[in-house]
Amino acid sequence: MRTHVAQLRRQLATLDGGARRIHARAGGYLLEVRPGELDAERFERLAAAGHRALLAGDDEAAAETLGRALALWRGHPLGNLAPTTAVEAEAQRLLEARLAAVEHHCRARLNLGACAVVAAELRVLVAGHPLHERLWALLVLALAAAGQPAAALDAYDTITSRLAGELGAEPGPDLREAQLAVLRHQAVSAPSPLRPAQLPRAAAGFRGRRTELLALDRLLPGGDGPRLGVVTGTAGVGKSDLATQWAHRVRDRFPDGQLYADLRRSASPGPVLGRFLRALGVPARQIPDDVDEAAALYRSVLADRVVLCVLDDALDPAQVRPLLPAAPHCVVLVTSRNRLDGLVALDGAWRVTLDVLDAADAVAVLAAAIGPGRADGEPAATAELAETCARLPIALRITGAQLRHRAGRRVADHLADLRAQGVLDGLTTDGETSAVRGAYDLSYAALDPAARRTFRLLGLVPGPDATPAAVTALTGDPDATAGRHLERLALAHLVQEHAPGRYRLHELLRRYAAERADVECSGEERDTAMRALLGHYLAHTGAAAELLYPDVLRQSAPQPGCGFDSEEAARTWLDDEVPNLVAAIRHAHAHGFHSQAWQLVDTLRGHCMTTWLVEGPELARIGLAAADATGEADVRAAAHNNLAVTCALRYDFEPAVTHFRAALARYREFGFRQGVVSVLENLATLHLFTGDLDRASLLFAEAAAFGPTRNAVCRRNIAVLHEHRGRLAEATAVHTSLAADARCADDLVLLAGVRARAADYETALPVAEEAAELAGRANDRWTEACAFAVLSRIHAGTGDAERAARFAEEALETGRGLGDPGVEIAGHAALALSRLAGGHHERALLSGHHALRLARRTGLRFDECEALITIGRAHRAAGAHEQAGHYLGAALQLAKAHGYHGLAAVAAEA
Repeated sequence: MRTHVAQLRRQLATLDGGARRIHARAGGYLLEVRPGELDAERFERLAAAGHRALLAGDDEAAAETLGRALALWRGHPLGNLAPTTAVEAEAQRLLEARLAAVEHHCRARLNLGACAVVAAELRVLVAGHPLHERLWALLVLALAAAGQPAAALDAYDTITSRLAGELGAEPGPDLREAQLAVLRHQAVSAPSPLRPAQLPRAAAGFRGRRTELLALDRLLPGGDGPRLGVVTGTAGVGKSDLATQWAHRVRDRFPDGQLYADLRRSASPGPVLGRFLRALGVPARQIPDDVDEAAALYRSVLADRVVLCVLDDALDPAQVRPLLPAAPHCVVLVTSRNRLDGLVALDGAWRVTLDVLDAADAVAVLAAAIGPGRADGEPAATAELAETCARLPIALRITGAQLRHRAGRRVADHLADLRAQGVLDGLTTDGETSAVRGAYDLSYAALDPAARRTFRLLGLVPGPDATPAAVTALTGDPDATAGRHLERLALAHLVQEHAPGRYRLHELLRRYAAERADVECSGEERDTAMRALLGHYLAHTGAAAELLYPDVLRQSAPQPGCGFDSEEAARTWLDDEVPNLVAAIRHAHAHGFHSQAWQLVDTLRGHCMTTWLVEGPELARIGLAAADATGEADVRAAAHNNLAVTCALRYDFEPAVTHFRAALARYREFGFRQGVVSVLENLATLHLFTGDLDRASLLFAEAAAFGPTRNAVCRRNIAVLHEHRGRLAEATAVHTSLAADARCADDLVLLAGVRARAADYETALPVAEEAAELAGRANDRWTEACAFAVLSRIHAGTGDAERAARFAEEALETGRGLGDPGVEIAGHAALALSRLAGGHHERALLSGHHALRLARRTGLRFDECEALITIGRAHRAAGAHEQAGHYLGAALQLAKAHGYHGLAAVAAEA
């Protein structure tokens, strides 16, 4: 699979000017599809444009655009996928969208006079959709317009008989209006004299929300979807704008009018019912004072009408229910800051939840406000301003309006001032009142005191999200209580459960929560909450480290009362929480929680080492600074050791030696034998990989004198020392013993590598395959890449050059993005050997020189020597004996200088 993907990636890059279109992701691959490349996306865009043209009266443009949209269709959508619930739902959505486009296309062409052609097409369509009333209504109109009124009335009789016989239903308004049009010899029936049009003006600069607009189309009459929609989301996210925008787009589907009410201004539904009934033609004196009676009259008035009702900013279901018509062709769209679960569960509402805008749409909103020229002139600052406004529509519009009226002001300068002033303070509409803060105040005030406290303490969380367990620690509440508060905040859209059991606040809400904490919580309460949260992180990180990295020396002791059921659970927790842990370490050090900062760094070091965490060097430096702030010698020694290991793993050997020596001196000062042993072994390993085998041997021996019991990591490195000296039998024995103790992927890949070096390919192969399988199962990409490189060497040794090349490419592909040159060297070295085995000498030289450059840059002398040998052999195989002698001579000289006796023999024999 990976080989095929690698080939696809190369071919796509060739077709696309070198651009990378397939990206590796955990668990699979992502194909980058750009705007306009996906057929379904192009169809939906064209269909929407055609519908807008139809609404605007431009029938010619509508017919042309909708025709292009329908021309994209080929067969049944997603027909080559297994019929799962999700696939079938998406296929049905696409089919319904196609049917709507067909209807609009027919209507546009009818308006242009293509009556006979459209009538013929509609006969085919109604045969496939025998109960689709709007298609039948169009057929009736098309036949009448084509001069066939008798056929039109026959068609009407056919569908009404079917509706009565199969569904026991009467014809809907579309069919009735079509019949009247035929009978009265006119294109449309006369409009009602009382047709309310109460929709507020659509917001200027509306951008994006395409998915949500399409979702709301399910509410339209004529289909089998719900007739009650709920748009929910946090304050300022654009709920009212979306509802108004959609209502204007579909208003032609509601010939009897559109009703609108802002429910935030009217806690009781009674006054709203009165306004609606008067708008629908009911005299004021006939409107009952009793809400239930008024609601019954409202339902009666709408019984035979097709009306859209938009109820904005509802507080709860009780405020909405009296305003719901019973008529099947009326649609109600509600917006609310609360989730209105009652309307969904009991009234069958279709809910659309709004999040902040995506990055591109947020920039588009800003560009619309300030002018595309200014946005294009400062793209980075515009994108950063959108992020600073949390991609929240209300904030984007306010800051855009501020910039629009200051034409000479740079976007970057406005951004700097906004940050300096404070984002919430800067987002004002009248120079005095923060519109965003005011919107949040309403939601915050509606909470009970306990939920308000949880919300403001969430503003203290340094990381991107929090689990219920973290919130329990932060607030000091019992688990069940913290869970209830989180649910209450989620209902009010003041937090978002963006993944199961993970809650976050977008940036402006976080700022608002922190602001409330500063105002309403004492300094002692804030410090207590933060210490408790850091303690939670430390306890769980320590438990995970104890299970996953037992051989990694840690200064901080495990915290009681916390554990994981399995290594998988511990690894999953660490992977999920790393962004929070990194943020917590930064926050702890910056705010004087030095003890917690160094303990978290110390506890996390095993995970940083094995996953090549990109923030690893920064955390190690923070750990040392925090340790220095405590003044404790043992803590400072551990921090120096951690920073040294971090530098060594990134091939930054000079500072690594400096910090190892500092750690060693401090450990010796207070006689911490385990620390001395650990640092000596680390120093020995560093010298091993930089080619000073004698120094490495002395340091391993000195460590053994302090602590004769060696852990698995030390034994593994001593086996590598044997391998570098050419003592393959001794190296094999140690690796075999380690692999027997625990079938660890690291040990297996090293064992397979030594056996392959000894040309024992038959026994090496199953061991390397097992190592690759175990590493892949654990998502350990580093070890998996090394296993693939060893498998490549094995197959090259047995003469299977094609398979060897595939595994070498797998090694490079798997290791890509890890940031470890050692893995890249192994991949290129294996690829050079595979190409040499296949007789591709020039390509072998390319890969060999790549490995050589990386080895010299990182200071890995053993790998440098191997690369020189491979290059020399490639030159010799190509007949360039002088150049072969040059590289093999250099390899022999290097091998003798560093004590690589095995490689020296290979170089001399080659």
